[in-house]
Amino acid sequence: MTVRTSLFSILILLLLNSCKRNSGNATITVDTIETETPVIEPVKNETVYEGLLPCADCQGILTNLMLQGDSSTYFLTETYLGSGKPDSVFLRSGTYTTLTAADSITALVQLSAVKESGPLYFEISGDTALIRLDMNAKRIQGNLNYTLIRQSR
Repeated sequence: MTVRTSLFSILILLLLNSCKRNSGNATITVDTIETETPVIEPVKNETVYEGLLPCADCQGILTNLMLQGDSSTYFLTETYLGSGKPDSVFLRSGTYTTLTAADSITALVQLSAVKESGPLYFEISGDTALIRLDMNAKRIQGNLNYTLIRQSR
């Protein structure tokens, strides 16, 4: 068993043990991507960002993104809340890169592609937040909050 598989297994066990409020009611989908993406400027050590992102047909998507700087690996957990049925939990992992946007100023985090969709993009907003971007790495228009806040350890 590889280190990556071991870490992912531990993450799943911790997630399942910590979600006691919905025990037996959650749907879990796991999607792991192996990629060969070059690292430009990795985030140091392990950094966790959390937030409640907008959802078209539910109360919100509770999002937890863990970036591991030593290995440039990410773990993304998205929990769809209040859709009238049990909460659905989606787990993804893969590699990430940090890069500079076309304006040569904005720093981005690009999560490796997921099976049926392209990569996910987040704008680095200071030292404390990431802002979810659209599939073209542009800000999502409107008044909704797409911010994930860095969690202290």
